Amino acid sequence: MRRAAPLAALVLLGAGCGSHASTKPQLPAGGPPGVVRIALAHLLWPLDPARARTRDETVVARALFATPLRTDPRTGALRPGLCSSWKPSADRRRWSFHCRHAQEIAIELKRTGLASNATSRGRTLTVPSPNAPYLLTEARAAPPAVPGPFRLLRASPTRIVAERGGLRLDLRQVDPTTAARLFRHGKLDEAPVPLGDLQAVLRDPLLRPAVRIRRLLAVDLVVAEPRGALIRFPAVRRAYDDTADRADYQALVPELEAPAAENLVAPASAKVVRAAVLAAGRAKSRVSKLPQVAVRFARPTDPDLAYGAGLLVAAWRDIGLGPYFASGKPDARVERLLAAYPRPDALRAAARGETVIPVSWVVDGRLVSPRLRGWHEDQLGAVDYSRVLLKR
Repeated sequence: MRRAAPLAALVLLGAGCGSHASTKPQLPAGGPPGVVRIALAHLLWPLDPARARTRDETVVARALFATPLRTDPRTGALRPGLCSSWKPSADRRRWSFHCRHAQEIAIELKRTGLASNATSRGRTLTVPSPNAPYLLTEARAAPPAVPGPFRLLRASPTRIVAERGGLRLDLRQVDPTTAARLFRHGKLDEAPVPLGDLQAVLRDPLLRPAVRIRRLLAVDLVVAEPRGALIRFPAVRRAYDDTADRADYQALVPELEAPAAENLVAPASAKVVRAAVLAAGRAKSRVSKLPQVAVRFARPTDPDLAYGAGLLVAAWRDIGLGPYFASGKPDARVERLLAAYPRPDALRAAARGETVIPVSWVVDGRLVSPRLRGWHEDQLGAVDYSRVLLKR
């Protein structure tokens, strides 16, 4: 809101200086012909689709590399990619795919561990997994040697330029606060909304029309490290789960645009939320009876997660638990778990084998220029830039 105040004052000043017609403030709609200027907080580097983990890294991977299958951005339905057709065995435990570059796909599935027993023969790819079609939509299933939707022109750790037909993508690593300022002045066509600014930009008459908010199939959570304190003391771990300050986290990180998370399946119902509040009260009253256990948290490198982790740790310390940040081998870490494909079971599959404490569902806020037509973000945070058109 502090950023919006000077703009509002200028608008009022102009209105009082002889203006006879009020004009609605508008963002600059110009830019270099045929170029989409995109700011991301993180770029994928090195350019290996197997290394894509975050929303921004996956956006880069999907622009530069071709996956065997794709999903419809609006419905989540399977669509052809490098593979044009697919069919299951009678028991649906094995799938066969007709693909270009079948051998390269099989090699990549083995390299990444997505399907270590994948085989290929000619154009036929065989994957013995009941979930094989959705595994083949993941960014890390893309063979890195096979050209993707956009042709790479040049790349560095902070800037990537790629082209498809007459459309050029200029992807830049820019911190969100700087990116928002550049967007306001027409220097970018897409920028992330900075942490804590979502409600402010929704109230800003200049920026509000450009805001795109998407709730992602992703959860911020605490991961208990194997053999760490939270694993060795299950009663202490349950206390951390029951007393996690999900309300403050939800208000200050996704800014109430995404609900608190009690599980990895779906947002909790009102009945479950009420039960969780009562359970938190009971758990807080029992903290003094628990073993006095220090729990070392790794400090996240991502600024948004670092802020959220600080909220959680401070709240736990306030009720008498023993979390702290320090270097060295951690007992727990705060992470953002992003589904690899648009299915309800995708988050549970991603967290398989780990003990987690869900905290909040995730929302992604973007500023998108009126120059862009056909821009759409799916629930994985992916944008199909091959469908984007520039306003003439």
